[in-house]
Amino acid sequence: MQKNVGETEKTARLLGGLVFVGASMATVAFGASLGPSRQSLIAALALLIAAVLLASAGAQTCPLNRLLGRDTYERDGPDDA
Repeated sequence: MQKNVGETEKTARLLGGLVFVGASMATVAFGASLGPSRQSLIAALALLIAAVLLASAGAQTCPLNRLLGRDTYERDGPDDA
């Protein structure tokens, strides 16, 4: 797949992913008042969002960017694909 996530967007995705990992951990540690099923659901959703953000940052590709015609990746030469 062709890269379409630039350095600034990559950094934002990495930071966002780490925030969602922290949110998932905090929900597991301190979310007892939510009830066990709701606590697990919120923690799992936060972890899923984190995984998507971290994976798209690592691969520097985002299917949603491609669908919207958005490309923030800066190409230096013909070797960048």
